[in-house]
Amino acid sequence: MFLGHIDQTHLPLPVALNAALNYLRHTDFSQMAPGRYPIDGDNMIAIVQTPLTQPWETGMPEFHQRYIDIQYLLEGEEVIGYLPANLELERVTDQLTERDIAFVHPQANETRLVLTPGMFAIFFPGELHKPCRALNAPMLIRKVVIKIDQTLITG
Repeated sequence: MFLGHIDQTHLPLPVALNAALNYLRHTDFSQMAPGRYPIDGDNMIAIVQTPLTQPWETGMPEFHQRYIDIQYLLEGEEVIGYLPANLELERVTDQLTERDIAFVHPQANETRLVLTPGMFAIFFPGELHKPCRALNAPMLIRKVVIKIDQTLITG
């Protein structure tokens, strides 16, 4: 997991992650409708979202097997839960083959990452994250999730 701000340049990250961050820096998302936008076919995809944040107690942590997530906040405030990968956890929903996502039961001691506009969090395959949680009260937010095939980093 990596937490940062889009204004941080020259981060010591793999080339594919820096390419995704540059895409976020240089793309005008203000007129883009929610939806999926291929950057490099299935290897790198931008997903523009406008969800309503939910109370911390709701939702389940998720993880991915194929894709790295960069969750970038454009508007509003968002809390994202985080825990390191734990393959021993029972999966409540397993759609890793079909959609590259699995959910586990809520976990004790999740770290709460608070994102404000311009901040991003990078989650690597297996790392648990619970996005779209409300900081104080539910609110509509605008965010972009970049999905990066881990083979762009691992070869």
